[in-house]
Amino acid sequence: MTWEVLPLIAGSMAAVAVFWCLPLRYAQDGFALVTALGLFLISPLSAVWLVGSVLAVQQAMVLANATGQRGTIVGLAIAGLAAAFVGSRLSGESFGGWMIIGIAYFTLRHIHVLVEFYLDRIKLPTLRLYAHYHLLMPVLFSGPIHRLPHFERQCQRRRWSAEEFFGGAERVLFGLAMAVILGQFVGDVANDVIGPTQDRSFAVLWAASAIDWLRLYFLFAGLTNIALGLCLMIGLRLEENFNQPWRAQNMVDFWSRWHITLSMWCRDYVYFPVAAALRSPVAGAFCAMVVLGLWHELSWYYFFWALYQATGIVLSQIYIRAGAELGLPKLPRTLGAIVAPIAVLAWLSGARPVIVNLLEVLR
Repeated sequence: MTWEVLPLIAGSMAAVAVFWCLPLRYAQDGFALVTALGLFLISPLSAVWLVGSVLAVQQAMVLANATGQRGTIVGLAIAGLAAAFVGSRLSGESFGGWMIIGIAYFTLRHIHVLVEFYLDRIKLPTLRLYAHYHLLMPVLFSGPIHRLPHFERQCQRRRWSAEEFFGGAERVLFGLAMAVILGQFVGDVANDVIGPTQDRSFAVLWAASAIDWLRLYFLFAGLTNIALGLCLMIGLRLEENFNQPWRAQNMVDFWSRWHITLSMWCRDYVYFPVAAALRSPVAGAFCAMVVLGLWHELSWYYFFWALYQATGIVLSQIYIRAGAELGLPKLPRTLGAIVAPIAVLAWLSGARPVIVNLLEVLR
C-alpha cells in the first residue's frame, strides 16, 4: 500500500469521531474543519490550495450570477484550474518540496460543478455546502469523484444508523485487507517471481503488465473501499468506483466498471461534447481517453496509452455492432464468462509492451 495515505486515513477516522460528537446540524462543519486542519498538518500547500480553490470557485459562481457573464467567468475559472493542475503535474506533484495531495480529484470536482452551474443544471451552492463537498478527507486519497447533487441529497437524508456505521467500519477493514495483503504483498511476490523487466522480452513485459493491473485493482479498490466505508460511517453513501471489472465482456464494458466516477466524468464532459460537436463517436472516445490518460500523468507514454485503450473501445463497439447486424453466434455463457475477461485483461496489459517498444523505436 502507498504508506503516505495512512495519515489521511488516521485523520479521516478522527474526523468521523468529531462528527458524531457534535450536534448533527453542525457535524459536517466539524468534519470539514478537521479535514482542513489535518490536511494542513500533513501537507500545508495542499490545504491552502484546496481551501483557496473552494473560496475562489464559489465566489466566481457568485460573480457570474451577479454580472450575467456566466460563460466568460466559468471559462476563466476552468482554465485557471486546468493550468494549476498541469503545473502540478509538470512539477511532479510538488512545489518547493511540498507534496500536493488530492489535486487530481478536487480539480475534476470543481470542473463538474462549474459545468453543471453554467448549464443551469444545479443552483449556485452556498459557500458552506461547497466547503462541505470538497473538505471531505476520505475522498482526497483515492476518490471517488462524487457529484455535488448526490452529495447534497445524502447530507439531507442522513441520520444515525448503527447498521451504516458498523457496515462502513467493516468496509474499511475489508479495504485495508485488499490494499495491504492482496495489493502489496501478493503483487510484490508475483513481481519477484518474474524479476526485473528491463531489457526483457515482449512476453515478459506483457506478463508483468498483467500483474500490475491485478495489483492496481487490489490497491485502488482497497483504498476506495476505505474511503467509501469512512464516508458511510458518517451516513454518506457516495458513488461506487468499481463494479466487478473482472467480469467485463469487452473494453466498453470494462471502462463502465473500472474507476467508474472518472470514466463517467470523461463521458459527460469530454466524450459527449466532442462526439456531438464533431458528429463522431470515435473522436469522442479518443479525446475522452486522452484526457483520462493525461490526467494520470503528462507523458508520451500515457498519451500513447490513451490512444491504445481508445482503439480497444472502438474495436469493441465495431464488434458489438457487427455482431448485432450480422447475427453472429455468441459464445456459451459459461465459456464467455471465462474467455471474455481474459481477452480484456490481455488487451489492457498489452499496452505496456507495445508502447515501450514504440517509444524505443521513436527515440
